[in-house]
Amino acid sequence: MQYYKTTRGNGRYIGQTRNHTVYSDSIVPPLKVDKKSSEIIPGELIFNYGPSTGGLIESVRIALSTPGEMIRSVAVDPAYKLRKLKLTGLSLFDAFMRVERINGYHSSSYQAAFIKAAEDALLIENNGSVDEGLILQMELERIRSHLNVLERLCEPAGFGVPYNQLAQMREEVARLISSIYGHRYFFGVHASSESSMQISPGLTDTTTGIEKRFSLLFESLQDSKIFVNRLQGTGPISKRWLVGPAARAAGYRYDARTDSPSLNYEGYGFDPIVEDGKDAFARFLVRGNEISSSFAIVKHVISKGKPENARLGGMHGTGIGASRVESPQGDLFCYLSVNDGMVENIEFCSPSISNIIAFEQSMQGNIFTDFHFNWESFGIWISEAGVEIE
Repeated sequence: MQYYKTTRGNGRYIGQTRNHTVYSDSIVPPLKVDKKSSEIIPGELIFNYGPSTGGLIESVRIALSTPGEMIRSVAVDPAYKLRKLKLTGLSLFDAFMRVERINGYHSSSYQAAFIKAAEDALLIENNGSVDEGLILQMELERIRSHLNVLERLCEPAGFGVPYNQLAQMREEVARLISSIYGHRYFFGVHASSESSMQISPGLTDTTTGIEKRFSLLFESLQDSKIFVNRLQGTGPISKRWLVGPAARAAGYRYDARTDSPSLNYEGYGFDPIVEDGKDAFARFLVRGNEISSSFAIVKHVISKGKPENARLGGMHGTGIGASRVESPQGDLFCYLSVNDGMVENIEFCSPSISNIIAFEQSMQGNIFTDFHFNWESFGIWISEAGVEIE
């Protein structure tokens, strides 16, 4: 591994894989994640929400401890969606076809993490055109993901019109992705070494149109006192182990696009968007503003022509590698050991694990009517939290 040390605390704490504690190579000292209280106090009610109930799009059990209205502690159990995924002993190509389905909604992030870890393990020289393609995929994915989070923040507020407007924009982005790649979740994009991307002449105009409509809606939501009041002060948290939009909403400039060597974002004019509110509203602002910055990156990559695909079928050799990319929800780390072109060991550190802990801690002291606003503001995906890789 060229860039990461997982055996001792270098840089800021990212998370934990099955066998490794992961730190970035930045200068922020690592901090341990606070453990939530599990003490049962007489007279308190343990209220179980889920695993299948209204308002949750994935199966998950959430136990809330409360003396009446205020939430004292929260415990999230993703085991109801536990899946075991066999990857060891497979070729890099065959393993990749399964990796991209760990979290289908963020397939590009997992694709990029795997490809860059494989290149690191096998000491494959960086191909700028492949990186451009991965960046294009990930920024389109980021736009769609952030639109989805904002859409779901509107739902518990009873904002039916902006909810449906955001859903329409999200669908337009999904169809745009499908028109470019042939699949709305990027599945099979790197199945061939030959790029099958279809970049139409009006693509930039399409992205510009969606961006303009979103900007107007985003501004109108910020002007709504009813909407803002539901988010401000909800789920405040400021911990140095936070990742992704949650970290940037707490004033930390943590972003793998600028502090990880796995993908080179230089030349795109990108700078992390930071807020200091620490609450659900700050997380809303970070995501909304990142949509605009992601559109700018998308248009930049498109203007340079058709990127190349990764040549997974031609990757052979032995080595150990790692990568860290910025998924829509935060740092996604991949550890990969390859033996003669076959996967010997692979581990992921997914951002939803950190975001679940952040949600648990930030929910303490809030009331149940704050629950959905806070939960959705972290953009948690149980599908990537409830997976065991073999």
